[in-house]
Amino acid sequence: MEIRVSHEQGRVPITVFHLKGELNHQEPLHSRVQEAYDAGTRNLLLDMEDVPYISSAGLRVLHYAYNLFNSGEQQSSRDVRRGIVSGDYKSPHLKLLRPSKNAMKALSLAGYDMFLDIHDDRKYAVSTF
Repeated sequence: MEIRVSHEQGRVPITVFHLKGELNHQEPLHSRVQEAYDAGTRNLLLDMEDVPYISSAGLRVLHYAYNLFNSGEQQSSRDVRRGIVSGDYKSPHLKLLRPSKNAMKALSLAGYDMFLDIHDDRKYAVSTF
């Protein structure tokens, strides 16, 4: 997997990871997510247009990123769970952009679309942070 990094400025600074290749291992994405967080990134947009496939290992690293970037949230885990079930909660700090058809299928089957904002338009995605 190739990862190219760019930055956007919305209401808050946003780091964008442009992913290319199959997301079928935890590495290198796991390390890059941790490095970005350790360097002060608090809002991450994953551009998944060039990700044709997501395996269970790929889903695990997305879940890891979700937990890491939402670890400082003030809401209790109980409130977040209720919000996910009711459809009122989406991660404010981790969002996805343009997942391929196959990637979107994996995300939906795993239920990730219940707690992650998934956008088709980059400008709009940036504005939602």
